[in-house]
Amino acid sequence: MLENKGVESEIILLYEKNIERCDGCVENCNKKLECNKSDDMQELYGKIKAASGLVFVVPSYFRMPPGIFKDFIDRCSVFYTAKADFSGKRAVVIAVGADDVINVNMCLANITENFCKALGLPVIAAQSFRANSELGGNFNDIFENGLNPDINSDLEKMVQALVRSIAG
Repeated sequence: MLENKGVESEIILLYEKNIERCDGCVENCNKKLECNKSDDMQELYGKIKAASGLVFVVPSYFRMPPGIFKDFIDRCSVFYTAKADFSGKRAVVIAVGADDVINVNMCLANITENFCKALGLPVIAAQSFRANSELGGNFNDIFENGLNPDINSDLEKMVQALVRSIAG
């Protein structure tokens, strides 16, 4: 959808990345304003800095994002410590889950209200979608399960909001 609007994008699947857990080593994050880990987060730091907009799509596990996303969040603490200015960037957050909407929305709120707000990253669109509990390898479930009848128009509105926001 973004390419159709002339926006360059890249899909990054965290489960394909080597992201070590944060050790909470204040010597680097708090004093040197950098992370001492040598993993794929170094590459992601550069991509985050270069991006005008970020779209986070996460499953909801017990009203929270999954562990790999939490590791990602923890490792982004270097931006928080360095007081990185994300005010010119924009974020879209999407949570997907098999639980009722209230539970999936709690996951969404954890990311928008805690992670994005802490980084000063403006969220211009956020929404949750329902999935079946057993995907059985069907990654198109949220489009096909009948639980999200307006998903295409909802996603289009989110893309439009992101594009408008980035364009200024």
